Amino acid sequence: MPATPILKKQAPAASSACKRVVFNTSQTIHSIILKFRESGDSSHFSSLFNDLSTSGSKSELLLWLSQMTECVPLLDRQADKIVLQFLKIPWYKSKELAAAAKSFVITLVTAHNYYTYSVLKQLFTSLIPDVNEDDESLLVKAGLLTEEKEVCQQLILTSIVAIHNHVPMCRDTLLVLARKCMPYFRRHVHQHAVYTFNLLQLANQLPRLRMALLEIVITNMVTIDVHIPRSELATLDEDDDDDSSEEEDVFDMEVDEPKEKEGKVASESSCAMNHKDGNTLDVLMAIMLQYVHDVCHGFNEPRKPTVLSENSADVKSTPQIRDSKQLCQAGSVSLSGNDNSLTVGCECGGREHDLAALKLLFTDLKEVFSSIILRTFASCHVQFLVFYLLALRPGLATIFLEFLRVKQFENPNCSRDVRQNAMAYIGSLLARGKFIPFSHVHSCLEEMMRATNYEDFLLHSPFYYACQTVFYVFTFRYREYTKDSKRLALARSLNLERLVMSQLNPLRICAPPVVSNFAAVTRRFQLAYCYTIMENNKRFGIPAASVDEHRCAGNTTLNMLFPFDPYLLQRSKIYIEDHYREFDGLPEDVVKSQETTMDTDAQDIIVTPKSFDFSYGSSPGYRKWQGGFLPSDHLVEGVFPL
Repeated sequence: MPATPILKKQAPAASSACKRVVFNTSQTIHSIILKFRESGDSSHFSSLFNDLSTSGSKSELLLWLSQMTECVPLLDRQADKIVLQFLKIPWYKSKELAAAAKSFVITLVTAHNYYTYSVLKQLFTSLIPDVNEDDESLLVKAGLLTEEKEVCQQLILTSIVAIHNHVPMCRDTLLVLARKCMPYFRRHVHQHAVYTFNLLQLANQLPRLRMALLEIVITNMVTIDVHIPRSELATLDEDDDDDSSEEEDVFDMEVDEPKEKEGKVASESSCAMNHKDGNTLDVLMAIMLQYVHDVCHGFNEPRKPTVLSENSADVKSTPQIRDSKQLCQAGSVSLSGNDNSLTVGCECGGREHDLAALKLLFTDLKEVFSSIILRTFASCHVQFLVFYLLALRPGLATIFLEFLRVKQFENPNCSRDVRQNAMAYIGSLLARGKFIPFSHVHSCLEEMMRATNYEDFLLHSPFYYACQTVFYVFTFRYREYTKDSKRLALARSLNLERLVMSQLNPLRICAPPVVSNFAAVTRRFQLAYCYTIMENNKRFGIPAASVDEHRCAGNTTLNMLFPFDPYLLQRSKIYIEDHYREFDGLPEDVVKSQETTMDTDAQDIIVTPKSFDFSYGSSPGYRKWQGGFLPSDHLVEGVFPL
């Protein structure tokens, strides 16, 4: 009696062992394919592949890949369901499986190129890692992978490159899938960082597709950028400063060692911004800015910036080595010129630049800028990729500014918005770029002043764009124009009075804060007298009924963004800040004069609110301005954003 139940209990084990042996034979795989080709019934292998996906051991998976590779000649269109379901098995969990999967997919696509789309889709999907949303360490170390996962990612990329080389007609399919598989912009920052870095590596291995892949990456970044109101980032930044100052006041204890340890922990946790989308864009900007720096310096492979896992102070002190000699750090600068006219550029001074690679990257970025960034109105940070490239090689700024003026602004075939944005980029770049010398600023202003007869397009709007740019740039860099009599003569040669007295009345149409500051500076140095016209504009500025859908006869003012407003992303800021010019404020005597005017004519002046924000890029400019002159407290602080 006891022998019977023992045999019955052992029988299933023997049966399963026997099934496992049959499961791994090439004859079984061969027969499965032939059976499906004849009957079209997928039930006999669906459960088998599901078991492989969930509980298949590494040895079993490797054997299946090997045998499927041998059976590739049988995997024609009649066996497409087997192939499609087999590709869904997660093959890229280890480097051994990833290498075997690479051999299989390349053999499959070479023999049957109609599987190219399915194979590429699976490969691009595998470039996006799975994440645990509760793991906060991924916010700080976004984009960093283990060594084994890095190897798997590299095998996936080499598979994509091999498929592209074996099936040249798949180029469009590859780009479509690269764009389609991009993570949704609200997805986890780690997924965005890993996928973006992989696309940059792919662009390096397929140089003919680099511009298209950069367009995919930058389009995703622009999508994130336009969904982040600048006011939210500024508010969070102010809140963080307030909280940190309060904590320092309350917990400032005279204990040195614990304070140092706590400081390190705080610096590591503060790498991630509190704003979710802002943190994602910050990480992507750091990756892209590091990529721009590396390509310009001849690196063949993109590197992940150390700023992703370290605080900014540590990053600047971390040397970067290439070929046993020190390379200039990303974001660092060198000074050139004499004491009276200093400009900043790349720390190596261009000696370490790969000019051929730099020229190609500039061409690609310029095209992407023209097709995407220039046509996006609310972008606040992505355009700093071009800003940083020009900072590394200041000589390119001349070419870029000429491209904006001739090819975009003065081209009547461009839309009104594109021409407006082109002039905004010209003005903001001239004002903010430390790498642009005064001589070039003056020549650009001279060129704009000579071009008095711009194409009449929707009520002379290009003329007003040019006028506002002149007012803005001159006010921003007036100290260089007024430092001595020779420079002051250059300012007079611009003949700013001609713009002020124009019958088109730009002082009425241009943004009031720009006009107010320009009037104060030009009056102080007797270059132009604007206040009489401003007062007349104020008296006749009574709102009236709309004449047509494009024109308002009363209080029309020009909306115009200034794209290089202060950079608010915390981690990637280290690449920009040393190349970025802050506004020095108005002259002290102008401030005192304004204070006297405010005291004597308070009833005639409309005072702006205390929360006045001179941020140009967020609104399309000046959303908090209420009209009239600026209050004295804001004039003291400086009317441009710091």
